[in-house]
Amino acid sequence: MTKTVLITGGAGGIGREFCKLFNRDGYRIVVFSLLHSELDELAEQLSEQRPDADYHLVQMDLSQPDSAERILAWLDQENIELDVLLNNVGFGMTGEHVAQDTQKLERMLALNNILLSKLCLLLGARMKARGTGQIMNIGSLAGFCPMPFFAAYSASKAFVINFSASLHQELKPYGVQVTCFCPSTTKTAFLDTAQSQHPSSSGITRFVSAQIDTAEDVAIAGYKALNQKKTFALPSLAVTLQSAWIRMMPLRFMAGFVFKKSVKEMEEGQKAVSR
Repeated sequence: MTKTVLITGGAGGIGREFCKLFNRDGYRIVVFSLLHSELDELAEQLSEQRPDADYHLVQMDLSQPDSAERILAWLDQENIELDVLLNNVGFGMTGEHVAQDTQKLERMLALNNILLSKLCLLLGARMKARGTGQIMNIGSLAGFCPMPFFAAYSASKAFVINFSASLHQELKPYGVQVTCFCPSTTKTAFLDTAQSQHPSSSGITRFVSAQIDTAEDVAIAGYKALNQKKTFALPSLAVTLQSAWIRMMPLRFMAGFVFKKSVKEMEEGQKAVSR
Protein backbone atom coordinates (compact mmCIF):
# COMPACT_ATOMS: atom_id res chain seq x y z
CA MET A 1 0.00 0.00 0.00
CA THR A 2 1.11 3.57 -0.69
CA LYS A 3 2.49 5.32 2.37
CA THR A 4 1.51 8.91 3.17
CA VAL A 5 3.63 11.71 4.61
CA LEU A 6 2.41 15.08 5.85
CA ILE A 7 4.98 17.89 5.70
CA THR A 8 4.20 21.27 7.22
CA GLY A 9 5.82 24.19 5.41
CA GLY A 10 6.88 21.75 2.69
CA ALA A 11 6.60 24.08 -0.29
CA GLY A 12 10.02 25.72 0.07
CA GLY A 13 13.53 25.29 1.45
CA ILE A 14 14.35 22.08 3.28
CA GLY A 15 10.70 21.03 3.22
CA ARG A 16 10.60 21.03 -0.57
CA GLU A 17 13.71 18.87 -0.73
CA PHE A 18 12.08 16.43 1.70
CA CYS A 19 9.04 16.32 -0.60
CA LYS A 20 11.22 15.32 -3.54
CA LEU A 21 12.81 12.50 -1.56
CA PHE A 22 9.48 11.09 -0.40
CA ASN A 23 8.08 11.52 -3.92
CA ARG A 24 11.01 9.61 -5.41
CA ASP A 25 10.21 6.70 -3.13
CA GLY A 26 6.55 6.59 -4.06
CA TYR A 27 4.92 8.26 -1.06
CA ARG A 28 1.65 10.13 -1.26
CA ILE A 29 2.57 13.65 -0.16
CA VAL A 30 0.40 16.06 1.81
CA VAL A 31 1.75 19.58 2.24
CA PHE A 32 0.30 22.49 4.18
CA SER A 33 2.08 25.75 3.45
CA LEU A 34 1.44 29.48 3.23
CA LEU A 35 2.37 30.67 -0.27
CA HIS A 36 0.37 29.68 -3.35
CA SER A 37 3.33 30.47 -5.61
CA GLU A 38 5.60 28.02 -3.79
CA LEU A 39 2.92 25.33 -3.80
CA ASP A 40 2.51 25.74 -7.56
CA GLU A 41 6.26 25.41 -8.09
CA LEU A 42 6.34 22.32 -5.90
CA ALA A 43 3.51 20.72 -7.87
CA GLU A 44 5.44 21.21 -11.12
CA GLN A 45 8.62 19.74 -9.67
CA LEU A 46 6.89 16.70 -8.19
CA SER A 47 5.11 15.96 -11.48
CA GLU A 48 8.32 16.36 -13.45
CA GLN A 49 10.16 14.06 -11.05
CA ARG A 50 7.48 11.37 -11.14
CA PRO A 51 4.61 11.50 -13.69
CA ASP A 52 2.34 9.45 -11.39
CA ALA A 53 3.12 11.58 -8.33
CA ASP A 54 0.34 11.54 -5.74
CA TYR A 55 0.17 14.80 -3.82
CA HIS A 56 -2.22 17.13 -2.03
CA LEU A 57 -0.98 20.68 -1.61
CA VAL A 58 -3.04 22.89 0.70
CA GLN A 59 -2.62 26.62 1.26
CA MET A 60 -3.02 27.50 4.95
CA ASP A 61 -1.66 30.02 7.45
CA LEU A 62 -0.34 27.57 10.00
CA SER A 63 0.30 30.24 12.62
CA GLN A 64 -3.43 30.48 13.36
CA PRO A 65 -4.51 29.01 16.72
CA ASP A 66 -6.78 26.33 15.21
CA SER A 67 -4.39 25.19 12.47
CA ALA A 68 -3.75 21.73 13.96
CA GLU A 69 -7.47 21.06 14.29
CA ARG A 70 -8.08 22.26 10.72
CA ILE A 71 -5.35 19.94 9.42
CA LEU A 72 -6.93 17.01 11.28
CA ALA A 73 -10.38 17.88 9.89
CA TRP A 74 -8.96 18.06 6.35
CA LEU A 75 -7.34 14.63 6.71
CA ASP A 76 -10.62 13.16 7.96
CA GLN A 77 -12.53 14.78 5.11
CA GLU A 78 -10.14 13.24 2.58
CA ASN A 79 -10.06 9.94 4.48
CA ILE A 80 -6.25 10.07 4.67
CA GLU A 81 -4.28 8.15 7.27
CA LEU A 82 -0.69 9.19 7.89
CA ASP A 83 2.40 7.03 8.09
CA VAL A 84 4.81 9.92 8.60
CA LEU A 85 4.39 13.37 10.16
CA LEU A 86 7.20 15.81 9.41
CA ASN A 87 6.96 18.99 11.48
CA ASN A 88 9.10 21.26 9.33
CA VAL A 89 7.41 24.67 9.31
CA GLY A 90 8.94 27.50 11.31
CA PHE A 91 11.02 30.65 11.13
CA GLY A 92 13.48 32.69 13.17
CA MET A 93 13.94 36.26 14.40
CA THR A 94 17.33 37.92 14.79
CA GLY A 95 18.24 41.05 16.73
CA GLU A 96 17.76 42.19 20.32
CA HIS A 97 14.78 40.50 21.89
CA VAL A 98 13.40 43.72 23.40
CA ALA A 99 13.38 45.29 19.93
CA GLN A 100 11.26 42.54 18.34
CA ASP A 101 7.75 42.88 16.95
CA THR A 102 5.40 41.15 19.41
CA GLN A 103 3.00 39.87 16.75
CA LYS A 104 5.82 38.33 14.72
CA LEU A 105 7.19 36.77 17.90
CA GLU A 106 3.80 35.23 18.63
CA ARG A 107 3.57 33.79 15.09
CA MET A 108 7.06 32.30 15.38
CA LEU A 109 6.34 30.55 18.66
CA ALA A 110 2.96 29.38 17.32
CA LEU A 111 4.69 27.67 14.39
CA ASN A 112 7.87 26.49 16.06
CA ASN A 113 6.28 25.11 19.23
CA ILE A 114 2.50 25.19 19.57
CA LEU A 115 1.54 23.79 16.16
CA LEU A 116 4.26 21.14 16.42
CA SER A 117 3.10 20.06 19.89
CA LYS A 118 -0.55 19.92 18.92
CA LEU A 119 0.07 17.91 15.74
CA CYS A 120 2.19 15.46 17.72
CA LEU A 121 -0.70 15.15 20.17
CA LEU A 122 -3.53 14.78 17.67
CA LEU A 123 -1.78 12.69 15.03
CA GLY A 124 0.52 10.92 17.49
CA ALA A 125 -2.58 9.63 19.31
CA ARG A 126 -3.83 8.04 16.09
CA MET A 127 -0.44 6.48 15.38
CA LYS A 128 -0.35 5.11 18.92
CA ALA A 129 -3.81 3.58 18.48
CA ARG A 130 -2.70 1.89 15.24
CA GLY A 131 0.61 0.76 16.73
CA THR A 132 2.71 2.26 13.95
CA GLY A 133 3.95 5.59 12.57
CA GLN A 134 6.87 7.98 12.40
CA ILE A 135 7.23 11.58 13.50
CA MET A 136 10.15 13.82 12.59
CA ASN A 137 10.49 17.19 14.29
CA ILE A 138 12.95 19.69 12.84
CA GLY A 139 15.08 21.21 15.57
CA SER A 140 18.29 23.17 15.05
CA LEU A 141 21.90 23.30 16.14
CA ALA A 142 20.84 26.62 17.71
CA GLY A 143 18.66 24.65 20.11
CA PHE A 144 21.72 23.45 22.00
CA CYS A 145 23.00 26.92 22.69
CA PRO A 146 21.75 30.14 24.34
CA MET A 147 22.08 32.71 21.55
CA PRO A 148 21.95 36.45 22.28
CA PHE A 149 20.34 38.25 19.31
CA PHE A 150 18.66 34.95 18.37
CA ALA A 151 17.20 34.37 21.82
CA ALA A 152 13.59 33.32 21.27
CA TYR A 153 14.41 31.23 18.20
CA SER A 154 17.19 29.26 19.87
CA ALA A 155 14.94 28.72 22.90
CA SER A 156 12.09 27.54 20.67
CA LYS A 157 14.39 24.92 19.16
CA ALA A 158 15.61 23.83 22.60
CA PHE A 159 11.94 23.15 23.30
CA VAL A 160 11.70 21.00 20.15
CA ILE A 161 14.78 18.96 21.11
CA ASN A 162 13.62 18.26 24.67
CA PHE A 163 10.01 17.71 23.69
CA SER A 164 10.97 15.22 20.97
CA ALA A 165 13.21 13.21 23.29
CA SER A 166 10.39 12.96 25.82
CA LEU A 167 7.75 12.10 23.22
CA HIS A 168 9.97 9.37 21.79
CA GLN A 169 10.03 7.59 25.15
CA GLU A 170 6.26 7.91 25.53
CA LEU A 171 5.42 6.52 22.07
CA LYS A 172 8.20 3.97 21.59
CA PRO A 173 6.35 1.19 23.48
CA TYR A 174 3.44 1.60 21.05
CA GLY A 175 5.46 1.24 17.85
CA VAL A 176 5.74 4.95 17.01
CA GLN A 177 9.18 6.35 16.19
CA VAL A 178 10.00 9.99 16.99
CA THR A 179 13.09 11.54 15.39
CA CYS A 180 14.50 15.00 16.10
CA PHE A 181 16.67 16.30 13.28
CA CYS A 182 18.83 19.35 13.97
CA PRO A 183 20.39 21.14 10.98
CA SER A 184 22.81 24.03 11.22
CA THR A 185 22.51 27.13 9.01
CA THR A 186 21.04 26.14 5.64
CA LYS A 187 20.99 27.96 2.32
CA THR A 188 17.30 28.89 2.16
CA ALA A 189 15.25 32.07 2.63
CA PHE A 190 15.39 31.46 6.40
CA LEU A 191 17.99 34.12 7.26
CA ASP A 192 16.35 36.70 5.00
CA THR A 193 13.05 36.16 6.79
CA ALA A 194 14.74 36.34 10.19
CA GLN A 195 16.30 39.78 9.61
CA SER A 196 15.27 42.84 11.58
CA GLN A 197 16.30 46.49 11.33
CA HIS A 198 18.32 46.38 14.55
CA PRO A 199 22.13 46.44 13.93
CA SER A 200 22.60 43.34 16.08
CA SER A 201 20.65 41.37 13.48
CA SER A 202 23.50 41.64 10.99
CA GLY A 203 26.05 40.48 13.58
CA ILE A 204 24.32 37.24 14.54
CA THR A 205 23.52 36.57 10.87
CA ARG A 206 27.18 36.88 9.90
CA PHE A 207 28.15 34.67 12.85
CA VAL A 208 25.78 31.79 12.04
CA SER A 209 26.58 32.04 8.31
CA ALA A 210 30.20 30.97 8.76
CA GLN A 211 29.16 27.49 7.63
CA ILE A 212 26.13 26.98 5.40
CA ASP A 213 24.78 23.67 4.07
CA THR A 214 22.52 23.29 1.04
CA ALA A 215 18.86 22.44 1.58
CA GLU A 216 19.30 19.34 -0.57
CA ASP A 217 22.18 17.97 1.52
CA VAL A 218 20.35 18.68 4.76
CA ALA A 219 17.17 16.96 3.57
CA ILE A 220 19.11 13.90 2.37
CA ALA A 221 20.71 13.56 5.81
CA GLY A 222 17.36 13.99 7.54
CA TYR A 223 15.64 11.47 5.28
CA LYS A 224 18.39 8.95 5.98
CA ALA A 225 18.01 9.48 9.73
CA LEU A 226 14.25 8.96 9.48
CA ASN A 227 14.64 5.74 7.51
CA GLN A 228 17.22 4.50 10.01
CA LYS A 229 14.72 5.30 12.77
CA LYS A 230 17.17 7.41 14.72
CA THR A 231 15.92 9.20 17.81
CA PHE A 232 18.24 12.12 17.26
CA ALA A 233 20.34 13.19 14.28
CA LEU A 234 22.46 16.02 12.87
CA PRO A 235 23.26 16.48 9.17
CA SER A 236 27.02 15.90 9.21
CA LEU A 237 30.04 14.97 11.32
CA ALA A 238 31.09 18.63 11.50
CA VAL A 239 27.72 19.68 12.93
CA THR A 240 27.73 16.72 15.31
CA LEU A 241 31.13 17.78 16.66
CA GLN A 242 29.91 21.37 17.06
CA SER A 243 26.89 20.20 19.03
CA ALA A 244 29.09 18.01 21.26
CA TRP A 245 31.38 20.96 22.05
CA ILE A 246 28.41 23.24 22.74
CA ARG A 247 26.84 20.74 25.14
CA MET A 248 30.11 20.42 27.07
CA MET A 249 30.28 24.15 27.74
CA PRO A 250 28.41 25.95 30.58
CA LEU A 251 25.38 27.93 29.42
CA ARG A 252 26.84 31.18 30.74
CA PHE A 253 30.03 30.64 28.77
CA MET A 254 28.16 29.89 25.54
CA ALA A 255 25.87 32.91 25.92
CA GLY A 256 28.91 35.16 26.39
CA PHE A 257 30.78 33.52 23.52
CA VAL A 258 27.91 34.04 21.06
CA PHE A 259 27.37 37.61 22.27
CA LYS A 260 31.01 38.60 21.79
CA LYS A 261 31.27 36.93 18.39
CA SER A 262 28.06 38.57 17.18
CA VAL A 263 29.10 42.03 18.34
CA LYS A 264 32.48 41.57 16.64
CA GLU A 265 30.79 40.51 13.39
CA MET A 266 28.42 43.48 13.61
CA GLU A 267 31.30 45.92 14.05
CA GLU A 268 33.30 44.39 11.19
CA GLY A 269 30.25 44.55 8.96
CA GLN A 270 29.68 48.21 9.78
CA LYS A 271 33.33 48.98 9.01
CA ALA A 272 33.07 47.22 5.64
CA VAL A 273 30.00 49.27 4.71
CA SER A 274 31.65 52.57 5.69
CA ARG A 275 34.77 51.98 3.61
